[in-house]
Amino acid sequence: MKPASTYSEISEGVLLLHQQIVGLAKENPEIQSLYKGCQLLFSPLLERPKILLIGFNPGSGYYNWHGKIGEEFQPMKALEYYLNTHPLADQTKSLFRQAGMEEDLQYHTVKTNFYYWATDNVADFNRLLKKLPEELSQKIFHQARVWTKQLIDGLQPHMIIAEGFKAYDEIAVLFPEKLQEESSGSVRSFVTPKGLKVLGYKRNQGSIIGKEEVVKSLFVFESTIENWKS
Repeated sequence: MKPASTYSEISEGVLLLHQQIVGLAKENPEIQSLYKGCQLLFSPLLERPKILLIGFNPGSGYYNWHGKIGEEFQPMKALEYYLNTHPLADQTKSLFRQAGMEEDLQYHTVKTNFYYWATDNVADFNRLLKKLPEELSQKIFHQARVWTKQLIDGLQPHMIIAEGFKAYDEIAVLFPEKLQEESSGSVRSFVTPKGLKVLGYKRNQGSIIGKEEVVKSLFVFESTIENWKS
């Protein structure tokens, strides 16, 4: 299935779950205070991108800036890190610049999250799931895995970079068989049997921990996919 078809199918399903949460928020102040909106992509939709960036879930930046929940189901015109200024954007651009990969980040990257539903932080996301009806929470939990795997298979990236260990752990579940699995204080990585490289780095909100180690790991990963454009 082509990426656009895959994305359209995922988007329709995500919208339905978003609408359910919005409906519940109107009746429940606790849900309303936790839920900050929904967004699938923070970049253009590219076929066979060099990098697929996956975070855990969107933050509350849009809500804080505009005073209303975010509802964005279309790809963005450029990678969000180059459209807005915030700590994670600055740290990520600096990281890839040091690794000699900023052009790849800016022009050959698709950015998404494992969970598309926005909250202030991961703890609030977990609180949100507990406040929602169990059936809906279970569906969000299950469909996030289904949709992320569909997106990966549809896009066929050459490298997945998880923004934070929580995102990395979620992605790792999708690939039971791992080759060349490595783990350190700041970086974890593995290669799938089909050769897809997956790397995750430690994060604390907008800060990337152990940047020097992450830069070295990115450099090694990047050097092994020189034939990406062919």
